[in-house]
Amino acid sequence: MKLLVLIFKNLFRNKVRSALTAMSIFFLVAVFTMIMTVLRFLESAMADKEKDVKSIITERYRIPSRFDRRYMEEIVSPGSTVNDQLEEIDGFDPQLHTIWNFVGFTLDETMKDKDKLFFCIATLPEKIGVMTDGLEGFDPDGRLAELMRKPPRSGIDNIGLLMGPERMQKIGKRVGDVFKAISISHRDSFGQPIPMEFEIVGELPGASRWAQGCFMDIEYLDRVLKDKKSDQDGKVNLGWFQTATPQAAANMAGVIENYLNDIKCETASSAVSRFLEPFKDLFWGVKYLLVPSIFVVMTVIVANAISITVRERRKEIAVLKVLGFNARQVLTLVLGEGLLIGLIAGSFGSALTFFMVNAAGIKIPIGFFPVFYVPPEALVWGPLAGLFTAFVGSLFPALSARSVKVVDVFSKVT
Repeated sequence: MKLLVLIFKNLFRNKVRSALTAMSIFFLVAVFTMIMTVLRFLESAMADKEKDVKSIITERYRIPSRFDRRYMEEIVSPGSTVNDQLEEIDGFDPQLHTIWNFVGFTLDETMKDKDKLFFCIATLPEKIGVMTDGLEGFDPDGRLAELMRKPPRSGIDNIGLLMGPERMQKIGKRVGDVFKAISISHRDSFGQPIPMEFEIVGELPGASRWAQGCFMDIEYLDRVLKDKKSDQDGKVNLGWFQTATPQAAANMAGVIENYLNDIKCETASSAVSRFLEPFKDLFWGVKYLLVPSIFVVMTVIVANAISITVRERRKEIAVLKVLGFNARQVLTLVLGEGLLIGLIAGSFGSALTFFMVNAAGIKIPIGFFPVFYVPPEALVWGPLAGLFTAFVGSLFPALSARSVKVVDVFSKVT
């Protein structure tokens, strides 16, 4: 207990040095936390899952994907040849599916104001909380899905929108607003943008990567495209399925690709890995060069600070030994100072990063992932990173203090 009191007192003997060392570790831990947040999320997205495996269906021969919706209907409709084959697969559930269409809109009739742009995913409303990563459990009672079909203010079927708070703020809208928007991605038979009317009926979770997202009812899009005789009528961009196991996903893909040659079926992790292939070298450099460099810098900072402290206090250490402190206690005293600085600075670095960053997220648009949020595990990363680098950095100065000889010190005293 006395050693712990001495360690605390020693930290305040040179407040400037202790503060600068702590601040350096604090900022480096914050950077480390943000880097690991992005890397961990991407690695998780690219990793094969053991259960509840999502598979994605795309057009085989064209990018961007745009295939006939009838293919999805063949897969999920009872009595079709494909569905009969899929029903024999253990772990396949035709109810766990959805479809996505990406639609771009603007509120600016001149189409020049970028702040008035927003993008929607046209999908099946009841499947948003079931088949959308990051929205699991959203709208459990189906109330918002029903509002998308039957908006309360406008009374126009299927025009309800679910929109993230950041996107609403950017375009100047809020829940309950009814407004018109112009499609910039889908056009009528004359090649003209299609005007559509919407009512915002709900808000997506702000603390998710869908804070800038938007979902609309695909039935409304289908109705408008058919009425306008658009060449995109009956087309969808993506199809999603969820199977119980990876083997079920592989069997499902084999059946679908065997019977429906125009579409491709693969697990979502495989699709993400393929999409992020151009970033592979960048991720490697960040993980194996930048992250280790951060640890090296933190170690050097601690080692330098503790070494200076030991050199300045050689006489004090010699006096402690005269008073009965043994080598182990001296080692603990010096090592404890470094560990305490690392623990405090690392804890604050990760904690403040967690709470401050999660208010808005780390906005790095990589593929389909526009924003990243620091996970709760980061509250452990910081203290561990601070302790590890502090231990390595303090070890050699502590061993040096441990080996201080009383005779050598006092023989130089005049």
